[in-house]
Amino acid sequence: MQASIINKFPHADIGINIIWIKKLSGDSVQTAKKAAQMFNDPRVAQFYDPKQSSGKAIANQLGWTGQVAWDIYLFFETGAEWTNTVPKPAYWMHQLKDSWAQKAHFHTGAGLMNALLNAMTKLMHEA
Repeated sequence: MQASIINKFPHADIGINIIWIKKLSGDSVQTAKKAAQMFNDPRVAQFYDPKQSSGKAIANQLGWTGQVAWDIYLFFETGAEWTNTVPKPAYWMHQLKDSWAQKAHFHTGAGLMNALLNAMTKLMHEA
C-alpha cells in the first residue's frame, strides 16, 4: 500500500484506514504497533481490533456471513461512510489464498500492487 497508493498519490485528498485484527497466533496490540510504524503519512489512521468486529462486518458486507475478512483492501467512493454497517466498496481485493473469498479478487506480490494502483487510479479519475 505504501508504494502503490501513499507514494504514488502524495497529494490526493484521501483517507486510509488500516485495521489490524487479531487473526494469527502472533497477532497482538504490540505487533500491530510495530507494523504501524511503516506508515508515516497524516492521511493514514490505524486501529487495532482484537475482537475481529471489523473483519466480521466487512465479510458480512461482501456476502461471507460467519467469516472474518483480513488481508483485504477496500476502496470506497468519495463520501462513503462506515456507520452501523460497512458501505459497499467500489473496488476490493484480498490475499486469502485457498479461502472462502472470491478468487477473482485474489492478488499477491506485484499483482496486488498493480490491483491497488489500478483501483486508486480509477477512483481518482471518477472523482
